[in-house]
Amino acid sequence: YYYYYYSKQPSFLQMSSSSTSNNNNNNKNNNKFHFCIDRGGTFTDVHCILPSGEHVVRKLLSEDPTHYPDAPTEGIRRILHEFNHAAAATATTTTTTVPPAAQEEEDAAAPVQDNDVLSTEYIGSIRMGTTVATNALLERDGSPMALLITKGFGQLLDIGTQARPNIFDLACRKPSLLYRRVVEINERVTLNEYYEDNNDNDNHDDVDTVLLAQGLTEETVRIVKRPDPEEIRAALQQLRDDGIESLAVCLMHSYTFADHELLIGKIASEIGFPGQVSLSHQIMPMVKLVSRAHTACASAYLTPKITAYLDGFLKGFDDGLITGRVPLTFIQSDGGLSPYHSFGGHLAILSGPAGGVVGYSKTTPPGSPVIGFDMGGTSTDVSRYDGSSYELVLETTIDGVSIQAPQLDIHTVAAGGGSRLFWKHGLLRVGPESARAHPGPVCYRKPGGVLAVTDANLVLGRLLPQEFPNIFGPNEDEPLDVEASRAAFVQLLQETGTDLTLEELASGYLQVANEAMCRPIRNLTQMKGHDIQQHTLACFGGAGPQHACAMAQALGIPKVFVHRYGGVLSAYGLSMADAVSDVQEPTGGHEYNPETGDTDYTEPLERLQQQAMATLRKQGFANDEIVITKYLNLRYKGTDNAIMTTTTTTTTSSEDNNKKPYHVVFEEQYQREFGFTLQRPLLVDDVRIRAIVPGKSAPKADASSSSLAKVVAPEEEAPKPSYHHQAYFGNSWQSVPVYHLEKLEPGHVLQGPAILVQSISTIVLEEHCSALITADGDLDISVGSATITTTTTT
Repeated sequence: YYYYYYSKQPSFLQMSSSSTSNNNNNNKNNNKFHFCIDRGGTFTDVHCILPSGEHVVRKLLSEDPTHYPDAPTEGIRRILHEFNHAAAATATTTTTTVPPAAQEEEDAAAPVQDNDVLSTEYIGSIRMGTTVATNALLERDGSPMALLITKGFGQLLDIGTQARPNIFDLACRKPSLLYRRVVEINERVTLNEYYEDNNDNDNHDDVDTVLLAQGLTEETVRIVKRPDPEEIRAALQQLRDDGIESLAVCLMHSYTFADHELLIGKIASEIGFPGQVSLSHQIMPMVKLVSRAHTACASAYLTPKITAYLDGFLKGFDDGLITGRVPLTFIQSDGGLSPYHSFGGHLAILSGPAGGVVGYSKTTPPGSPVIGFDMGGTSTDVSRYDGSSYELVLETTIDGVSIQAPQLDIHTVAAGGGSRLFWKHGLLRVGPESARAHPGPVCYRKPGGVLAVTDANLVLGRLLPQEFPNIFGPNEDEPLDVEASRAAFVQLLQETGTDLTLEELASGYLQVANEAMCRPIRNLTQMKGHDIQQHTLACFGGAGPQHACAMAQALGIPKVFVHRYGGVLSAYGLSMADAVSDVQEPTGGHEYNPETGDTDYTEPLERLQQQAMATLRKQGFANDEIVITKYLNLRYKGTDNAIMTTTTTTTTSSEDNNKKPYHVVFEEQYQREFGFTLQRPLLVDDVRIRAIVPGKSAPKADASSSSLAKVVAPEEEAPKPSYHHQAYFGNSWQSVPVYHLEKLEPGHVLQGPAILVQSISTIVLEEHCSALITADGDLDISVGSATITTTTTT
């Protein structure tokens, strides 16, 4: 089905064009359309700043081949189609390939012909986030690839690190590997520092005369065996003949001595592989062979999928995107924007949820750290923002693949609005299976529909069918089917054989779902030494506001924040993202000197800084726009837990925001995360430069405008509900008020229980909670303690 809406806003939310100005010179309004698009697995969200400065949003299915070949292109086309009169009024010429705006909306939604190409004349910029790489990784649908690795290590990734993520799982599944073939390269490089001269190592027929060389880290390496170019050429030609399109090359110690990888790359280029050739020292020059090999494999496996998608997207436009006249950037896993031609597969795995992290970090009121809660139909993503910087990790494992790259610390749990409800072994179970859009929850009126979290919310009166578009049923013209959901719960209730009521059963499932989503939030806060009660819960995503208050009460979080664009915040966040260039190189584990700090690494840091700044200058930024942050990757000698450390603390206290020495910051972070420190020297594994051009701040309503001259005092004028509705709160049915947010004014305070309706989401205000309408039209919810109800099945 197709869901389409216009972001209707109260008058006090209309923004002037001056409020949309941006520090990023690639996104100045300049009387053009600026698009930010989040292409999800089910829906694509489009946020656009019009030439007038107004904001509009659109939501459409990510795949609908009967109506359009590509959802982001179609979203752009429809907005240009609808608002083309604005472009015509400001353009220097009236020539355009965009149809006139006067046509009917159904014409705008008509199927697109294959030869339709959009003009970029009125487009100022396009920013995108996508789950293409994520889905390809999870579904193992990447490019046919092979791994080239040092002889004797062909089974390295199959053996892995021997980590057991679920040690009590009796039916654990070993994730499949990304490559189809392994070729062992007869070469060998060792570190001279760890070489044991027992003569036996040098007395084999396949060992050359040992040469010594200095690596990038200034470590001395022993070139024990040089690779044979002809052997490599023959092996690569055989791979190409067998249909292999991409290569991942990862040799021992190539992070410091890359000559052998470069030789293989040169030969592969001469043979011609249509996919990607990823050399591990270029993808991520760090120690740890297993993670480096996994990262190179991810790059080779996923980058062709990104390239294929980009090729299709670019074909929908004239040459304005290819020539760079119109900037096309993608958000990476670290929350930074990258030009489309630099957007690699291993940097794109968290591209989808990254925009949401930027969105809530830029829109949530300052004063406390924030937990991001993004609940969609299939899964929920949670993250943390400390009030000053994103929480980044340098290594994470996704579906058995360890990725070494800067990434936002996002935890995903398989619980969403479409998570299925089961009765197993006398217990209520939610997910991880999802009803998805097809067949969907029972209430969708589709054959084969299954009970899901959405059905539980519906039968408890927490979702209002009359507020949803009539897009369900065989003819896609019917509302959500409450009676079908109730009938399915009655059948499930009979299967349980318990004395629960239908309401208690549905409420119990919601408690289980909420607890599943609370778990990763605790892991991000309490497990890392943070006080969870000092945080604000920023919720977004289509289903998030239905559960946020109940989860905040369970976690003891006192504040919930819901942005007016919460339903499309991942797209909206792209408009405020930073342009980023992040580079690093290894140092060889030299001992850190507290007296000199990073001055011992001035040369590599300066070189990396110039490299990062040059990358941003190529994108059109000036030197004075670029902000540089220096990092040292520190660890205690004799340990394996390194922390990427800068001289700026991650606290929001004014007295702690002064520069501190690296070792002091490291010890504070180590103490908080592990609960102790060691009296040992520190080693520096890597140096890193992160160069950013800060994105714009969230637009704020103009306080001087007449629409904001009067802020309603709660005692002066109580908000009036649109109507009342029967909903189940606590242990009983209650008549609760229903409010349409566009009818409310700044300063209005709503008391729970209540249901708040936006054009893009439904907010459930639990008992003992109150919501303030801010001057910007957002919701600032104060959470009171709740009486915890327990559902037992005996």
